[in-house]
Amino acid sequence: IHIIYISATLAHIMCIATQQQHNYNSKKNGVMVAAAAPSGLRPMLPLILYGYAFNTAFYLGVKALLPQTGWDFTVDPTHCPEDNPSCTRTDLAAFQIVALVNLTYLGLLGLYSYYISNKGVKHGIPNTPQGRIFGHLLEADYVNVGIVVFQGWDFVASIFFEEHCTMIMMTHHLLAFICGLYSLEYGLVPHYAVYFGGVSEFSSIFLAISTLFQYHPPSALVPADSPKLPLLNTIELFCQAMFVLTFFIFRIVGWVHTCYKFLIDCRYVIHNKLVDRYQPGSGWFLWYLITISLLLSMLQIFWFWQIVEKIKSML
Repeated sequence: IHIIYISATLAHIMCIATQQQHNYNSKKNGVMVAAAAPSGLRPMLPLILYGYAFNTAFYLGVKALLPQTGWDFTVDPTHCPEDNPSCTRTDLAAFQIVALVNLTYLGLLGLYSYYISNKGVKHGIPNTPQGRIFGHLLEADYVNVGIVVFQGWDFVASIFFEEHCTMIMMTHHLLAFICGLYSLEYGLVPHYAVYFGGVSEFSSIFLAISTLFQYHPPSALVPADSPKLPLLNTIELFCQAMFVLTFFIFRIVGWVHTCYKFLIDCRYVIHNKLVDRYQPGSGWFLWYLITISLLLSMLQIFWFWQIVEKIKSML
């Protein structure tokens, strides 16, 4: 007990000393700059670990329970091994359901913080380049936690799913994971983290449901004479339409506008040398975000072009 008490006391003293150290200024190239701020990632690590544990446990639980629903999860032979062309892929359905839960969290939290919350983007930080880039917003932290959990878990899980282990998607997961991780670490771009990591994912909610029906069509899940079939067909059609609509609104129109505003803010803080004043050591990451915002903008346009081509083929 004494050892635990002494260890806790020493840890507390070290914590206070560390916090006090951050209050001092230092010189860099003859210019007075603020000392590096405490890590914003460390306090969120327990939530991130809980998120990974939840996703894994939820996946295993859903995978075990799906056969009990009585629905037929047999998929198209293209998603089955050659020696078992009529396989049942409850693992694929469970994977999509985990993705749906994560995307729902990000999408709804993003919409709430960006458009509704009194403590969110519109009111929680100053509406200035400094506020949008360097301000602290707790809801942005929770969005970034969701990004780190979802993108990190999905990256590892996708290795075991051929349908999701594509170069584009794996690269997207990795780049987004780095964005969320270091946005937490440095406490940067809360305004834009909420939009790009939260609001834009609202469209992905409908995509996750549509993809689930793509692997497991309603006509395969339930018998042709089931009263649930018309309802499932309606849900599928509704989600497909909502995905196209929300993708255009949030990932094309809103994305381009927000990305332009982000680049203007970055130009301002870099030109006025505000990075070392507000968050020293984070300059490399700000340039990373600038690069990624341009790359992901092109990816959104590429995806939307694919959506349009898909719609044309259906007409």
